[in-house]
Amino acid sequence: MRIAMHAYAAIWALGVFFCHAALAQSGCAPYSQGVGVSFSILDPDPVYSNTLNVTSLRDFLRARGHVISGHHQRTLGVTSYQSRFVISGRTFSIPTAGGYCVYFRHIDVEYGYLDHDVFVASEYPPGSCEYNAILDHENQHVAINRVALREGARLLRQELEQALERFEPKFSKDPQTGTDRAIADLQLSATPTLNRIERDQAARNAVLDSTSNYEETGKLCENWDRGNVWPRGAP
Repeated sequence: MRIAMHAYAAIWALGVFFCHAALAQSGCAPYSQGVGVSFSILDPDPVYSNTLNVTSLRDFLRARGHVISGHHQRTLGVTSYQSRFVISGRTFSIPTAGGYCVYFRHIDVEYGYLDHDVFVASEYPPGSCEYNAILDHENQHVAINRVALREGARLLRQELEQALERFEPKFSKDPQTGTDRAIADLQLSATPTLNRIERDQAARNAVLDSTSNYEETGKLCENWDRGNVWPRGAP
């Protein structure tokens, strides 16, 4: 089973520069110099744990705000990550009548996972058939998540590049407010892409958590009933 928490490593540095021809807002001149972009992908190695039992895994899911139903009431394995997408920026400002025109000089993007945790219920000790079956199932979730991360990073970078091509300087009474608005608007522009990435990733993981896949995994081993309420089936 896979779950995700959203807080919305390899370093992927880009020397991307954009020219702006659109008319600027509030009398601010269009961009006349490029905006540098650095893109960091956060992809930590998974951390494995065999310390939580079936009941504790269920409570872990509930604590993270997940509704438990069906097979997941008897959760034997969990893959969990917390995602992160943050933009920070360096700007410069030009005084103008009544305020400032604020421009990006450089933006830094962090995208990926803060953690990637894999749990196998403690009822199944390492080396047992059941442990190996659960671990293989969860590692498939890990593989899906990592592929989705790399694909998502490419899409997100493209979206930000396109947004910067259209971006206009921010007019504000003070430079800090202009900077905050610029970052918020740029981050908001990526929301549709982030939602699309999340939907695609969830759909891929849902295939693994289907009833038919659980049943096939359950056939691999015989000793599933170890004091919990899940006598037959799969993780």
